[in-house]
Amino acid sequence: MRSQEQLEETIDHFRNCFWEKKFTHRPPVGIYDDRLFLPINFLRQPFSQNLVFPEDVTPELVMNEYEYWFIKRDTGVSCDDHLGYSAPWRAIPWLEACCGCPVRYAEGSLAPAHFVKSAGELDTLPIPGNEAWFDCLRRQTEWLEGTAPPDCWVSPSILRGPSDILVAMRGMTNFFMDLHDNPSAIKKAAGRVNRVLLRALEMHYSIVRPKLNGYGHIYGYWAPGRTIVIQEDAMGLASPSMYRDIFMEYNAEVVRHLGSYVFFHLHSTGYKHYKEVLEIPGLAGLEITLESIGPTLADLLPVFRQILEKTRLILMVDYGFEQLPAVLRNLPREGLYLTIPSARIRSNEEFKKFVSSTWKV
Repeated sequence: MRSQEQLEETIDHFRNCFWEKKFTHRPPVGIYDDRLFLPINFLRQPFSQNLVFPEDVTPELVMNEYEYWFIKRDTGVSCDDHLGYSAPWRAIPWLEACCGCPVRYAEGSLAPAHFVKSAGELDTLPIPGNEAWFDCLRRQTEWLEGTAPPDCWVSPSILRGPSDILVAMRGMTNFFMDLHDNPSAIKKAAGRVNRVLLRALEMHYSIVRPKLNGYGHIYGYWAPGRTIVIQEDAMGLASPSMYRDIFMEYNAEVVRHLGSYVFFHLHSTGYKHYKEVLEIPGLAGLEITLESIGPTLADLLPVFRQILEKTRLILMVDYGFEQLPAVLRNLPREGLYLTIPSARIRSNEEFKKFVSSTWKV
């Protein structure tokens, strides 16, 4: 467990360098275990059913992130800036389930099942379509908030954006055909789905109170106000104009509703709508996850610089660690937050060496 002094030092680091974009000796750097992003691993016991129902999701079935890793993480690196957190079980596709998708179980993953046969059905379909999943999400959040240790923040779970929810409801191929053949139906349905997202966020922040004057998130950062990282991953496969014309206004609605601490998640393999995302008024910044295929860190350096000139950047370096020091030496540190897998930096000594060699501190 990290001490009050350590937590306050980390929060000051986020406040000054990341949020206020002041020049400091280095940006916040968080070390995480990449198994945290495979939440099926949180099962305490085997699950034998083909479908998961709201009544199945209990603390007896699944552990949370803090139990899974944060209790023991400081045996590796204890001087980084990644804040401990827990969230409603991220293996559940929460909004997809709330909108009516059955939650399928298979060894290694959970996935929403498609169930809407045509774009025309979206007009009359009840959204949300399964209130029991909302009740489950509330129970999970209340339990986590009531049991969180002093160095653990309760984060929103993964809550995907309207395009991703509609892909889950219709299937990928049908969704993209709908975009071409019936964009007005998709846009109307996206607005209804977005209200489900806003409802889930309001529910979360009606339960979760600030800790040390702020909130935490599954990416390990601290924010002075209510925060979320929204996403429209399906739009990485579409033209930026489709994102701008159909989905951008709903992302802007989330920012207006929640406040100025909303980020937007992108993958390096599907980031071409980033310029449109940067135009969302009041957006806190972008989060980019590096993938093993597609552009390298070095290829993306001009994009990172453009983002940091305008806003903030959370850079999740799953891949390309070898290029990272050279890229960082050519990036401003103000407004940057860097997250690195624990397989790359295993000890305090390695952490200090990385920091001193990269920023000459």
